[in-house]
Amino acid sequence: MNRPMRSLHLLLLALLAPVAAAQGLRLTTQIPDCRLPVKPFPEKYAKLARTNKVYAWIRKAPPADAVVSGKSGERADGSEMYVWLTFYRADLDNDGECDWYLNAATPLSTGGDRDSINTVYLGSKRGWIRVGAPVPADKPDELGFGRTEAEQARYLFGEDISVIHDAASNTNYFITAFYSRHDSYYAMPGYRIMVWDGNRRNLRLLDKWEPASRAAEVYAFFREHGARRPARKAEKPEDTLERFDPETEAYELSQACESAETSPLSRHLLAHCKR
Repeated sequence: MNRPMRSLHLLLLALLAPVAAAQGLRLTTQIPDCRLPVKPFPEKYAKLARTNKVYAWIRKAPPADAVVSGKSGERADGSEMYVWLTFYRADLDNDGECDWYLNAATPLSTGGDRDSINTVYLGSKRGWIRVGAPVPADKPDELGFGRTEAEQARYLFGEDISVIHDAASNTNYFITAFYSRHDSYYAMPGYRIMVWDGNRRNLRLLDKWEPASRAAEVYAFFREHGARRPARKAEKPEDTLERFDPETEAYELSQACESAETSPLSRHLLAHCKR
């Protein structure tokens, strides 16, 4: 093992050593089923599917699919660069009802570079409850409409989502990330552990580097066992496990101590840089 990688390895061991002290979680990749709503999509998207052929993929989506995706508007007329919408179905707020986690990826170039924003739609008996940056009622939830640019930071969680369930508290934890062609990859590297915050009515980022914390235990579980991602009906259960990628973590660790501009949000990780 070369010296830089050995240093990263030792740092990781030091950070994860206290994880065993976290108590009370019973983590599993066996995710309980959620109740499907009567209307499979929020009215905004049902209407877009009825009135605009670009969104016909929404209308044609099999009800059993927990991932539904397709193109939205063209970035610039004639550019053939389309915003890509992907809906992931999961119980985000732990109430037993199925919800949608939407990632709207906006192309920045023909080379695959992109930026995005996330919107949550909570399923309920009263219909869909939207949590996201304000946009006009007749527009999709993507950058460029309403206050999406101004409030992107508040509603930017990750490009996709996978789930680890705590059977002790009936709580879902979510693993998200930004990948190499995403605009936020360099500012927010590594895996992110999210959980629903009922007081804030939003997903909340947890600090996976905090010793003896819930997030540290969830992250340790993910490293060993993976996390379950929403899937299409045609996918086999063995193919729906999101595996931990050591390179994603190694990049986060390598960037952690470089400068104030790219320093981690975690003071627990940053503390190791100052030793």
